[in-house]
Amino acid sequence: TDLGDPIFSIANGKVVQAYDAGGGWGNIIRIIHLLPSGKKVESLYAHCDEIKVKRGQIVNRGDQIGTIGDAHGAYYAHLHFEIRSKIGLPLGGGYSSDQSGYLDPTKFIEEHR
Repeated sequence: TDLGDPIFSIANGKVVQAYDAGGGWGNIIRIIHLLPSGKKVESLYAHCDEIKVKRGQIVNRGDQIGTIGDAHGAYYAHLHFEIRSKIGLPLGGGYSSDQSGYLDPTKFIEEHR
């Protein structure tokens, strides 16, 4: 199991949310990142077991921000990870066919290494 494994920030940024969202989300962390182009993106880390950052905290790429959890027993331990091009989108209730405002995480990370 991945339960308790560390979660690291994908890039430098500012923590804008770090709290227990309840339901199927559990503990979540949202970080806003400023790209060299001046554009902002948001990374979302959900189902965390522990949150190791606070709202307003500045983090650097590679800083540990939490640990992998299971949304308080709702799922097998895993990290739910999203990169959003629209800041502050609602958490939502699950998978949606409307993917506007979301970026492909693998493609984004590969393009911004």
